[in-house]
Amino acid sequence: MVLEFLSRQYWKQFVAVNAVHLITIAYGVTVGWTAPIIPLLQSTDTPFPAGPITVEQVSWVGSAFSIGGMSGTILYALIHTYFGKKTGLLMLAFPHLILWCLLWVGDSVYYIYAARYLGGLTGGGLFAIVPLYVADIADRTIRGSLGSLTILHINFGLLASYTAGNYLPYYLIPKIMLCLPIAFLALVCLLPETPFCLLREGKIVEAEKSLMFYRNIPDVTRKTLAFEYEFESMKAFALSENSKEKLTLADFTTPVAIRGLFIAIFVMALNQFSGIFAILTYAGNILEECGTSLDPKYVLILMALINICGNITSFLIVDMAGRKTFLLISTIGVGISLGILGLHSYFSYNDDDIESYSWVPVLALLATIYSAGLGITNMIGFIVPEVLPPKIRSIGSTISVVLLCFFAFIILKAFPILLERIHIYGTVWIASGVCAVSLLIIVFIMPETKGKSLVEEDSKEKPRTGVY
Repeated sequence: MVLEFLSRQYWKQFVAVNAVHLITIAYGVTVGWTAPIIPLLQSTDTPFPAGPITVEQVSWVGSAFSIGGMSGTILYALIHTYFGKKTGLLMLAFPHLILWCLLWVGDSVYYIYAARYLGGLTGGGLFAIVPLYVADIADRTIRGSLGSLTILHINFGLLASYTAGNYLPYYLIPKIMLCLPIAFLALVCLLPETPFCLLREGKIVEAEKSLMFYRNIPDVTRKTLAFEYEFESMKAFALSENSKEKLTLADFTTPVAIRGLFIAIFVMALNQFSGIFAILTYAGNILEECGTSLDPKYVLILMALINICGNITSFLIVDMAGRKTFLLISTIGVGISLGILGLHSYFSYNDDDIESYSWVPVLALLATIYSAGLGITNMIGFIVPEVLPPKIRSIGSTISVVLLCFFAFIILKAFPILLERIHIYGTVWIASGVCAVSLLIIVFIMPETKGKSLVEEDSKEKPRTGVY
């Protein structure tokens, strides 16, 4: 797969997607920032003059992120719809610049609330724009692998934040992190708008040049028949999109649309209620509650590394094995691992003689994170565009991401409170039960979408020429 990316045809797509993912890495840092920092803020060593923060404040630190996510999804969906995906991408950098400035100068939890809101704003925009950007520029043979890079880069950011949060001074991290959004702005300015956005604006020549750039065709004399066929297909699709009637409620009530929306919302709900995002957010608190004899600092770093390993595994073979298969394996792994973590936690509260098994919760957490990396955390970026009919794909993706953020708000707000009231075992058993129910939906309802063209219409809809 790596050699395939380095081939002449694909390398510019690979480089462009990785340039865009600089902001994804920065977002990953904000996701993981809470894991090592919240225990610090709750301790007597807190950098804030007002003293340690409370469990209620912790829950708002976590959930403010999701409030920003809901706002960002809607805001950036409007931006990329009316101004293009490149403009939307560039606008992702500004809230990120502001949030690190707030953490740099802030001396109370209210600065963190604001910074977390802005981090979520970036995240909502990222999930609203980046998957569609990748879908627009990627060749269908590598779309799944390029889609997997989103979560992979988030996890690079997690690794950086888990490491830096444990070993660098609190106020040094924001100063370093200001570099990423600045570099992102510089690189994205060099990329052309996506061919499909340009075609929708009627800019045929610019669109062809854009597709030539992303297919690494240096001049018109090097154009191949495959390129000509792809571009003509895109033109026909864009023309049909522009000539369509306005979106109506009836477009959301067709069997294909209902099924697509159900699956899109389902994968978003599984992504959150499986507990993975909450575990990554509150990993420091969870490790303290587990009572493991291992240093939580090292375990956090190991968790981030295992997360990356899971994503790389998925990245390398997702386009061979398929989305449904990986999501099924991932859900089974997460459900079993969380069940084991819950069992250890339950016996540790009711039996003092299990100190020799203090390695079990660490192993269960690592297995949970690896299993999630195979599918639950990284499939949503390209399953959603693939299951939604073309006419409602944009608004359907926006609805799905808004709901993802709403689900994240619920889980992040409730998780620290549940840890305090029903302990780890009760909390993770709920998540394990969600995985068990989800297996039925994956097996009996969810279709396989590997290799599906994003310009295909369902056979029941009006046929379209130039489908590729």
